[in-house]
Amino acid sequence: MSLFDVAQSRTTRRSRVYSGRIKRSILGAGLRHPAIFLHLPKCGGTSLSEALYATVPIHKRVGVIDALSTRRAASVLAFGEDDAWRCHDDLEHGHHTFDLRERILLTHGCWNTDLVHGHVLLTDLLRTHLLGRYKLLTVMREPVARAISNYRMAVAAGIADANPDVWLQSPIARAHCTTYLRYLSGQHSVSANAETEALMRATNALADFTLIGFLEEIEDFARSFERLFHADLSLHKYNQAKGPEIAFTQSQLDQIHEMCAADAALYASARELQGKRNE
Repeated sequence: MSLFDVAQSRTTRRSRVYSGRIKRSILGAGLRHPAIFLHLPKCGGTSLSEALYATVPIHKRVGVIDALSTRRAASVLAFGEDDAWRCHDDLEHGHHTFDLRERILLTHGCWNTDLVHGHVLLTDLLRTHLLGRYKLLTVMREPVARAISNYRMAVAAGIADANPDVWLQSPIARAHCTTYLRYLSGQHSVSANAETEALMRATNALADFTLIGFLEEIEDFARSFERLFHADLSLHKYNQAKGPEIAFTQSQLDQIHEMCAADAALYASARELQGKRNE
């Protein structure tokens, strides 16, 4: 995509957001409840976030906890250098970025921002101080497909090896394959020894969500959102998986499935919970 195409795409997206927000201001129609969209990586959240922003009237606040800028700011705060990768979410020093995002989210909560969106961990601090006033939303995706998409993007970014065997033996592969476990248990990383306890914690946290959607049936999420928040979502597709096509052997796929076991359990529990709510 050329620079012109990128600029044009951004202009189109911003136009859609602001036209929706202005329309809601004119109609006097906003979200029925303040909301936090906990964005799980590679689950279609970038596309969904645009639709969510457009539901907030222009005179009310939208809080965007930007991924790249928080990584850079975390690196400045922790190491005194502006580095986009040193505190990447999935790498060793990613806890600095998540700590910063937690503080930004708390700030928005204390400012009564109507909608907040970002890659944030569901920590005890956020649950204690925000969930009484905010409705919590997220979207999930079949875990193996999500992990592979995350891996492809990491290869394109240069932070993961393009050889699947090398990746599978690396800490970043474990981070990719335990994303739901990490985010929902409120931890930057979860060791194999701590996985059972973290899974119990993350499973219990599913009940904190007012609405859990699934990328495979995103239209169902939109319908449920409209029912709960009295606002319709206009969905567009963006940010398709970047990076090279990677061929996996059956043995490698089996290993990915095994490494994603906790995330698969959370995905199944979330589907069961949301299914009961939809009955």
